[in-house]
Amino acid sequence: MTMTVGELPKARSDVAAARADLVDHGYCVLDRVLSSAEVIKLRARIDEVAVREEAEGSSWHSHGNQRIFMLLNRGEEFVSLTEDPVALDLAEQVLGPDLLLSSITANITRPGNEPQQLHTDQQYVQEPWLYPLTVQVVWMLDDFTEENGATRIVPRSHLWGRAPAGPEPETVRLLGAAGSVGFLDGRVWHGTGANTTASERRRGIFAYYCAPYLRQQENVFRSLDPDVRRKLSPRMRRLLGYDIWYGLGLVDGLPRQWLGTSQRSGPTNSDGAFPD
Repeated sequence: MTMTVGELPKARSDVAAARADLVDHGYCVLDRVLSSAEVIKLRARIDEVAVREEAEGSSWHSHGNQRIFMLLNRGEEFVSLTEDPVALDLAEQVLGPDLLLSSITANITRPGNEPQQLHTDQQYVQEPWLYPLTVQVVWMLDDFTEENGATRIVPRSHLWGRAPAGPEPETVRLLGAAGSVGFLDGRVWHGTGANTTASERRRGIFAYYCAPYLRQQENVFRSLDPDVRRKLSPRMRRLLGYDIWYGLGLVDGLPRQWLGTSQRSGPTNSDGAFPD
């Protein structure tokens, strides 16, 4: 497959145009959604957690990259990021208003790493894939460049309805300035690129959203810190799957107060998980 640069999505400030890129190509980039101050704060927090986990011996490394899991437990700034209205609006246009946060992690791509094998984010779903069931939201905390390992993508592969197999096709990069945010259709083929710089780390936060009837990547009901849980906004409770959705996610059955009504979706505190 051969493509010219002019055909490929670029970082945009217009959400409608970015949405068109996502539909047509399987990915898009919104330019500089975060302010410089927000980027600096998030980057510093990621670095702090990365250093601490290295010192504790609890860090996770894969092919030369460091991964930080369950960012909801690492700081309120990460909880707020999952509710960002710009990112959520576009993700909801793909998955609907009842989408769930499947996981939120950070990836630090280091010089000399190995490029990740091409994959899709809904590879656990039986083929063929006629529509997206997940959306990956990529918060760029550094400039994403060809040289520092920006995510490799096979444009329009989301239209093929299957997982990668056979010889690897031509790829392009998810490029953007620090503070920008990328979106990947759950079907598009992609993988971390090779960081060929001498000393430049490429840091990104990956907020992964899914359809409300899919199992989430992170088991938040077991892993979320109770102190964090008690502070969740009603919107975050819905995003994490604490609410009932069309009869799914019951807590010892439907709430008694719904008896005699047609209500099958909404918040519940039958287990006392949240303060009254």
